[in-house]
Amino acid sequence: MPGSQFLPPGEFDAVEMVDYFVVVHDEEENGNVLLVSVDVYHPENCWGDGSFKYQVMLDQLGKAEGIAYFQAAASAGLIAYNSPHDYADVLYELDKDTAAVWMGSGPLHYCQPAGDYRVIALAVDHNNNPSDPFENTFEYVPTALLEFDFTEVDYGAVNIGVHKWISGDMVFGTANKPTVRNIGNVDAKVKIYQDDMGFGNSQGVWNVKYDARMGSDNAYTVNYGPYEWITLPNALPRCELEELDFSIEIIKGFGAHAGIITLGQELSCNAG
Repeated sequence: MPGSQFLPPGEFDAVEMVDYFVVVHDEEENGNVLLVSVDVYHPENCWGDGSFKYQVMLDQLGKAEGIAYFQAAASAGLIAYNSPHDYADVLYELDKDTAAVWMGSGPLHYCQPAGDYRVIALAVDHNNNPSDPFENTFEYVPTALLEFDFTEVDYGAVNIGVHKWISGDMVFGTANKPTVRNIGNVDAKVKIYQDDMGFGNSQGVWNVKYDARMGSDNAYTVNYGPYEWITLPNALPRCELEELDFSIEIIKGFGAHAGIITLGQELSCNAG
């Protein structure tokens, strides 16, 4: 059965450590073999190309520690058994010291691609005889997470009927120049919702209208009115950042106005 599931940390530049466990039985060496390793491969989907990620060398655990880890994993339903062996078989071998648990750790970065990672285990005995490879998987759960470096958009003084843009930049942390960065493990699109800032409407037509885009290409600009969710068409790839530009055009009104803008995200299978 498939193995563990992991959520991305939801923090820029964060790294999660993944522990890999293999139970090894060898008739000549009782699990005390020369080496045990796992080869880990990226998912093959919208966000990953199935390429080799890394190899992790494992260390043999003591009997009591190994049995404790094995029983905990079995209780959580995380173990893939090499047929025809089952829980009772493995526990018997561990208890009799004719098998051993091996463990190693490897990093999983915050914006590595989501999906099912293949893990292929291999053991080699002291006579340099390799085992048959054994495969399991774990899932890096697809999660769209965008981080913004601003809490408001200040349009400043705006003349009636004049289309005014507020431009972002490619530097995260300049709050007056909006920027978004992708801290999830999938490509993601920006969603936007704004109220009418108190301008109201005249005979059913809003007295204010907006535009927004991610990046400087006007082809990705979306025009919208108050109280409607819109989704910008281009997706932000994993690990990347981009500027956000906002515009306003006031049809009718005067004096100072303020309102609420809400930002969100949605998973995307295609960047660009």
